[in-house]
Amino acid sequence: MTDRERVLIENLGLKHLNLEAGHFGFVRESTLTVESNGLPLAASNLIYLMLNAAEPINYIQRLESDDCQVLIEGGPADYYLFYPDGSAEKITMGRDLEAGQQFVVAAPGGTAKAIALARGADYMLAASVVTPAWTPTRVSIGADEPFIERYEGAATWATRDKLIDLAGPNFGHITGGATEDLDITIDATGQIIFLGMQLSMAQAKRELHRFAISHPGKSARLRFTAGRDDAVAEELKSLATLSGVNFVEILL
Repeated sequence: MTDRERVLIENLGLKHLNLEAGHFGFVRESTLTVESNGLPLAASNLIYLMLNAAEPINYIQRLESDDCQVLIEGGPADYYLFYPDGSAEKITMGRDLEAGQQFVVAAPGGTAKAIALARGADYMLAASVVTPAWTPTRVSIGADEPFIERYEGAATWATRDKLIDLAGPNFGHITGGATEDLDITIDATGQIIFLGMQLSMAQAKRELHRFAISHPGKSARLRFTAGRDDAVAEELKSLATLSGVNFVEILL
């Protein structure tokens, strides 16, 4: 790892990104609210996303929201986009405009994407703006056989082996999407996990609020280690009470 990467990871508070891979840092979630299917969503959220030699691929995922990513430094990196109509495209994010590289790459809602750091690049740091805001119930991570069959041959680079490589350890199963349950775990590092994905406290608050609206009277589950996770657990329980959600506590 280069000295610059260490500076970025430390000063931006970047953490390993579950399931998708890479490093991320939560910046903010909009206080403005929009509705989707009658449920409230934050209008947008903003994170840092870093790829480096240790984690060079951000694996295939599909968002229902728009995802606009802007290069901050480093790169180049290849963005593989899989559109709802069955077509596919590769866009290289970088600073060599004469070579066709782009500073900004947008993945429209409903588009699946993967990102791979270019050979020879040490790292890439981008800002990702998702509108409406990202939530685990509006993303699916992974690729199954129907996905491979749909996009194999959609572009010259879209071979079966390449698609499986871009799915990485998530090939053969898909995580995320709509669920009838709200099952939250506080992991060993104190992170809030829902459907295998990390949430900020603000995002957890919104999940509790949506769950209260969509499943009134149904209990959610909170898994944590007593004595180690008490502060985070107590804050989550307070938010649940304010949202009208009852937590069934499960001690790990």
